[in-house]
Amino acid sequence: MQIDFEMPVIADGGLDAGVLDRVLVDRERGVLTHVVLRSPLASEELLVSMDLVQGTTGGQLRLRPGRDELLALPRYYDGRTTVQPAGRVDTSLVPQPPERRQELEEALGVTEDTVELGPETRVMTADEAEVQLVGIGANDPGNDISRLRVRGPAGAEADFPASWIEVMREDVVALTVTRDDVLRLRPAPRRRDGNLADLEGLSGMGGLDGDTPEEVFGADFVEELRDKGGMVLNVPGTSGPGEAADSRVGEPVDAGAGAGVAGVAGVEGVEAVEGERQRPSR
Repeated sequence: MQIDFEMPVIADGGLDAGVLDRVLVDRERGVLTHVVLRSPLASEELLVSMDLVQGTTGGQLRLRPGRDELLALPRYYDGRTTVQPAGRVDTSLVPQPPERRQELEEALGVTEDTVELGPETRVMTADEAEVQLVGIGANDPGNDISRLRVRGPAGAEADFPASWIEVMREDVVALTVTRDDVLRLRPAPRRRDGNLADLEGLSGMGGLDGDTPEEVFGADFVEELRDKGGMVLNVPGTSGPGEAADSRVGEPVDAGAGAGVAGVAGVEGVEAVEGERQRPSR
């Protein structure tokens, strides 16, 4: 199942329920747990557990509840960036007696390991090149993350296997692979219109006007990456990017290889993206 941001969402009965705004994932288990909707039915965003998602078809996300039932779902306030995702959930409109409120919140499964991913999230290679996240692929029936769909500024896209993920944070998903690994992806990159593209726009990412990684990403995130074998900072003596170990996806191949990587499109002009929403480090 491929879930992309801004895709239409359809309630049971075929009625419009809004658009997909962002997702929540359990970073420790690597599982997609919730989707967040912008809906004409409510002034706040709606939090929908993956248990209530039927799947995707025809570029639409299909839900099990009808439109009226959606009004009883928890609200989600993505603007509360000073608190973890659990603090952004409001269950006050869910029809439950007060004494069962805590039980309901625990059943939602939004924990300290939950990370919110959205269109502002960047995906960064081990040598500090980046693209923008546009969607998440998940396997049925467990909803474990199988791939990240990313897009370069010129509009071409690629699917990166989940086995490449090293660190998952709200504003940045760090990968184990380098820019050159991405350049060797096959088949050839394509835009959504089917035209061929190239990846040579992929550039290093280190901040503007000589900014250090600490100034760009925050000292806590840089230290977290140092602890994971020196990725991003390229500390001398550390090992190179790990190989994809997930049997569901392929590895990058050399330019002359004839075999393809299943499900992989391309990214054109992948480079540092400016103007994204800034969130404080967590």
